[in-house]
Amino acid sequence: MRDIGGIIVIDFIDMELEKNREIVADSLREALLRDKTRTQVFDISELGLVEMTRKRIGEGLIESFTDECEDCSGRGFVLDEKLVSASDGGKHR
Repeated sequence: MRDIGGIIVIDFIDMELEKNREIVADSLREALLRDKTRTQVFDISELGLVEMTRKRIGEGLIESFTDECEDCSGRGFVLDEKLVSASDGGKHR
């Protein structure tokens, strides 16, 4: 969970038994008690999705994995080739 923030959705779609859903949700909440970042976990939905919010502390994923684009005055991004293996070599997107 380090450096992840915002709205997070976790997929437990194949978990059909309500008892198991409750166990997983309770375990997730218990584990997150050790997290110093403010977090809120909602119950598993009918579709098997857990929605949670976690306060954003640092920069987002785009800022972490990209550099500002020199070709368009920072309006686009160039993928960092060291962090992302792209078939196009990190060209402008």
